[in-house]
Amino acid sequence: MITKNTLRNILLLIAASVAGRAYGQEDSTMRRPYDRMSLKDLLNIKIVSASKETESLLEAPLSASVLTREEIERAGSTTIMEALRLIPGMIVREETNGNYDVELRGMDNVPPDATFDVSANTTTLVMIDGRPVYSYLRGGTFWETLPVALNDVERIEVVRGPSAALYGPNAVNGVINIITRRADKDGLYLNANMLQGSALTFINNAAIGYRWNPKWSVIASGNYASRDRTQLSYYEFNRDQYLTDPNYFVDYTGDTVRDVHQRYPDQPMAVNKYAGNVFVSGEPSDGVKLGFSAGLQHSQVQRVSSENEITPLSTVASQSRYADLRSTIHHLSVQLNYNGGTQSVDGDLGRKYNFHIAGGNAEYSWVHGPLTIKPSVSYSRAVYDDLKYADTALKNGLLNTRGVIETHSGALRSEYRLLDNRLRLVAALAVTDFNLPARDYWSYEFAATYKINGRNLIRAVYSRAPRSSNVYDTYISKALDPVQTGPQSYLQREAMGDPNTRLMTARMFELGYRGELAEQLSLDLELYGIHAGDYSTPVQGRPFTRLQGVDTVTVIPLRTTNLPLRVHQIGGTVSLHWKPGQFDINPFFTLQHTEILDFAPYANTPDAGTPNSLQENIYSGMGSKRSAQSTPAFYGGWTVNYKVSERVNLNMSAYVYTGQVLFQVANVVYNDGSRGVDHIPGKAILNASVVYSPAKGLRLFCTGKNLLNENYREFFKTDAIPFMALAGLRYDL
Repeated sequence: MITKNTLRNILLLIAASVAGRAYGQEDSTMRRPYDRMSLKDLLNIKIVSASKETESLLEAPLSASVLTREEIERAGSTTIMEALRLIPGMIVREETNGNYDVELRGMDNVPPDATFDVSANTTTLVMIDGRPVYSYLRGGTFWETLPVALNDVERIEVVRGPSAALYGPNAVNGVINIITRRADKDGLYLNANMLQGSALTFINNAAIGYRWNPKWSVIASGNYASRDRTQLSYYEFNRDQYLTDPNYFVDYTGDTVRDVHQRYPDQPMAVNKYAGNVFVSGEPSDGVKLGFSAGLQHSQVQRVSSENEITPLSTVASQSRYADLRSTIHHLSVQLNYNGGTQSVDGDLGRKYNFHIAGGNAEYSWVHGPLTIKPSVSYSRAVYDDLKYADTALKNGLLNTRGVIETHSGALRSEYRLLDNRLRLVAALAVTDFNLPARDYWSYEFAATYKINGRNLIRAVYSRAPRSSNVYDTYISKALDPVQTGPQSYLQREAMGDPNTRLMTARMFELGYRGELAEQLSLDLELYGIHAGDYSTPVQGRPFTRLQGVDTVTVIPLRTTNLPLRVHQIGGTVSLHWKPGQFDINPFFTLQHTEILDFAPYANTPDAGTPNSLQENIYSGMGSKRSAQSTPAFYGGWTVNYKVSERVNLNMSAYVYTGQVLFQVANVVYNDGSRGVDHIPGKAILNASVVYSPAKGLRLFCTGKNLLNENYREFFKTDAIPFMALAGLRYDL
């Protein structure tokens, strides 16, 4: 039997042998109930993600927001992605019930006329307790594979703007850090959440744990979610229509595809997932903190994923597990983590790959009076391998290779405080070396904040960040047509990676203000300009001939190629917080304009050999300028909360965005102005939630989503999202 002392000794041994950064909630969350916080309390709520150290939100040197567990619960959010609609600067559009496209400040659908796995959000770094959950397949985040659910979340921190100097590549548009809960009192810890609603939506979560004393606690949690789609039809590119219960599909080339039920084994299903986690935290001695978490998940969803040349929706199936160890020993912090599993992403459940991602970082903090210097190093190795599932001769897999992305980074961050700590100067410089492309990429961040008084602060930031290398752009070798056999000559289209592809990079300049305008009114204002370039996409290049056994094959390569296009974005975000009496009112909005420069609507090089390729190619748009219609010019929302009594709480929230036009690769394939183009109308999503607490720890709730029943799609040719009603209960011990 493992005694209390034995368990403590084991944890002490782990802490002594391996150090990792502890993002403990006791450092970053005020214990006072949210509805009893004043505006001053909210400005002083703690945040870690803005500078990788605990500080008040008021003093954070970057544009940042903190969304607490209480705010999420009051609004009736059902997923982490949906909860992001409560945060300024987020563009969150639902594809199918419970599956979302998540963008930070937009700059999405770039380049236009590409596949959505290329032009979706691959530039925001998502973390759980500081552990990256980035996908190195093509970049971005597989949100459905997050092992944690809202029941596990203490708060969500969002940092807007390039932050690679702090967190490494991929933090181009910003960082979303999900901080998990821990037991906040001695003894047994227990909470459960059960929800049921429209479209056969079922969400069940539970956690049990124990805290021996303020130094040691452990929690085990599990979550399950099942949701049906809100419609059964699929949009097909070739016939340019929605098909209900299709027996077959037709692809881009006009070929009949009859494996509908293999690609979509559960057509009504939107989400089916379950996961389990264990969280251990401890402070064995002064200056030493330990955090350990591990878990697994299984998920199957229908959402927009890899291009399947038939319809935007694909069945995406994933099984994964993770482990994360983090601790701080005085001035040294180290984090080690692993994530691995099996995924299928393009609708063909037989086309799979295995992935293994391991990494870690170490940081030392040296403080001498007003000067702080923090050197750090990090390493990651991502391996994606489908050789077990693919025939490399026929090249019928997703990758047909074993691709490795290895990353080494070193950084130096410093800050200096003067004028009685009113002026704070921050500088960070990082260099990242990839195995492919074999070159160094520099990131930097220069920030200055000036505290006008104890309640008002202004800030300025200039930063630069690159995106990470990915396996698809670097290694892919995939036949896009069936490989023929027999002695003959034929054409073969092939997708090919290029290990020398330059990495997309962005630079930003930003000015901001944060503070109290009055005793009950606060304002957060940010004005920014972002410039990005070195985007890449598969482009048809010069054909070449090769012998394949006795066959002569003329290969038409679609090779990953850097485009000359650049993106310029200017914008501003305003967030107000007003707390008169029992009301809590928080409106926020972003107004921005995004332009694409030097873009040509052609997916070929000048030597591709296509008709007019010398005049119509990726360089034909030099000097051109067009508005990026896919990023809404205006988006935001508001929440109004009214605490009726200690037992009853009313909440109403809205999320709005203006119309957009999304462009997909079918626009190039068909070139008819219809297929591959989707006009998404603006939408105002109005939600309301009522929470009633009949007994201590027990809360009953009822939530209405999209009360105006604006029953139309929010993303490219996906499902219409109608009014939905949900009800359930929560219990906390």
